[in-house]
Amino acid sequence: MAKPLKRQQYVAQNVEMIRSAAYENLSGNAVKLLILMQTHWRMYEPIAYSISEAQKRIGCCRGKAHEAFKELESHGFIKLMLDAHFSKQLARKWRLTFRDFNDQKPTDDWRNWSSEN
Repeated sequence: MAKPLKRQQYVAQNVEMIRSAAYENLSGNAVKLLILMQTHWRMYEPIAYSISEAQKRIGCCRGKAHEAFKELESHGFIKLMLDAHFSKQLARKWRLTFRDFNDQKPTDDWRNWSSEN
């Protein structure tokens, strides 16, 4: 008897976003982090993602992982929802600006980015 097919998950990105100046200006580490963060996306809860996790998953030093977060935030792809709390071992929590969140439409802040920012 054949095994039941397992439902596969995938990450899809808007072609307009990929062709945008903001996306094209991202470093490789920032693009990789953005893809990894999307695997944690849920409609009703922000994404908990730490610099340590990014460092491990991207395969870079702590400083480069931190830069990738700052880049994504400054280019309008992510927004900080809750800051980290080191003593409680809580990672920062983020919102993807190009996905729905808490029954709100995407803010698409990346559309407002320009190289002059």
